[in-house]
Amino acid sequence: MRLQPLWRLGALALLVGTFSAQAQPLRADAPIQLVADGQPSTHPVWSPDGSQVAFTREGYTGLWLVDADGANVRQLTDAPAAGFGFSWAPDGTALVARTARYDGLRRLDAVTVWTLDGTATALTEGRSAMTDLPRWLGPRHVALRVDGVLDVYPLDDDARAVPSEPVVMTGADGGLALAEPATGAVREISPLANTRVLNVTPSPDGQRVAFEVYGGNLHVMDRDGSNLIDLGVGERPTWSPDGRWIAAMVTEDDGHAFTASELVAVRSDGSERVVLTQTPDRIEMNPSWSPDGRRIAFDDAADGALYVLPVSE
Repeated sequence: MRLQPLWRLGALALLVGTFSAQAQPLRADAPIQLVADGQPSTHPVWSPDGSQVAFTREGYTGLWLVDADGANVRQLTDAPAAGFGFSWAPDGTALVARTARYDGLRRLDAVTVWTLDGTATALTEGRSAMTDLPRWLGPRHVALRVDGVLDVYPLDDDARAVPSEPVVMTGADGGLALAEPATGAVREISPLANTRVLNVTPSPDGQRVAFEVYGGNLHVMDRDGSNLIDLGVGERPTWSPDGRWIAAMVTEDDGHAFTASELVAVRSDGSERVVLTQTPDRIEMNPSWSPDGRRIAFDDAADGALYVLPVSE
């Protein structure tokens, strides 16, 4: 990790460096390049077993896979919009995403699942105004909020029993909602009044959730909306596998593009904040914590490459 004097890092360093004088039990080493093939790569996400990283390209077009050591880069699909909000099945056998096609000027979205050999299965027909992103309910079901209720799609005829665990998601009014997969019922929960939230991210055990407030800070709370904690400035949260830490990016922009970004980690109880990167020549974004807890994948908006940041305690 290359350390720079705070006076060289500007306002961003002052934000992320507030806690730098404290002991830092979480340490980061120099990042290791994962993918740099001349095409801008972004939004890396670890597979559940840590053997692969999925990512997308400029404009969220298509999905790619790369082995954890940077070998064997291959394209899974070239579907438009597939790279926005995609996710791995919990058993690592497939990915799901919202894809787009155009009928003249009309955009039609569908939910599509890909197995790792590139076989695609459409779970819905193309429809306009699909405002929600699909999410996994266990390895055999995918859920999507449609017209205020939660629709659940089994991947095959054997997946009849719908998972019963409730799901925290973005509500219809832009706040937070709790959905019951068994009934499809969705009810609003309001730990913060009159706010819009982004990037709702459940903890590994599903009992807590991290989220951003639009124009505000990163927060964490219990699944039922209780025990709300303000974690300070941060975007795109990713949980450590043991649920003790949340990594995020802290960005600056000029109103049109990102001009700086660093990675931080915050204890999920809000007690500590650690600066993971201080690199003015990089724009580290979209962190994803590996299942073994030892690495954080991210993309660099400055050079379009993917990196892995080793971390340890």
